[in-house]
Amino acid sequence: ELRAQSPAPQPPPQARVVSSTRGEANTATAKATPPPDERTLPPGEEKISHDMAMARLAAEIHLRSERYAKRPKRKFVSASTTEYAWAGYLREWVDRVERVGNLNYPDEARRRRLAGQVVISVAIRRDGSVEDTGIVVSSGIPLLDASALRIAQLAEPYPPLPKSDDDPDVLHVTRTWAFLPGGELVDR
Repeated sequence: ELRAQSPAPQPPPQARVVSSTRGEANTATAKATPPPDERTLPPGEEKISHDMAMARLAAEIHLRSERYAKRPKRKFVSASTTEYAWAGYLREWVDRVERVGNLNYPDEARRRRLAGQVVISVAIRRDGSVEDTGIVVSSGIPLLDASALRIAQLAEPYPPLPKSDDDPDVLHVTRTWAFLPGGELVDR
């Protein structure tokens, strides 16, 4: 059985204040300081419970920091990216998207001569597989937005990511795709 001990109570120290007024010395005693809290340490069971809670928190912090260290390294590119390692990859990526997009252009959009631009983000893993897709700016036409997401998935797998100084685990590509009234998909 564990028992916490508290220190033995000590008498409070007396403070002395000395001041002189016209050569007279006055001694005054300050108010006694209150006695220390009798429960400075929690009783045994509370201490054990407290220590266990602290151990759980320490373990959770350790786990979170390990997860943080293992999180995928990400790189973000767009149409304005001119970095040598990514410019060639993006050209290849655009060619693939346009080819797949035009082969799988939505029939209803072609029939209704729907047109619009959608800004799409595609997260590509190192091996070329798609981690995630999302609409950044909607075309305002749900059919075209859904078609853009579908085409991004159909074009998978993309080429594996090239080796670069950043060497990301996931590449986020943000591009503007234009659905033209004649039934053509163009990357802008």
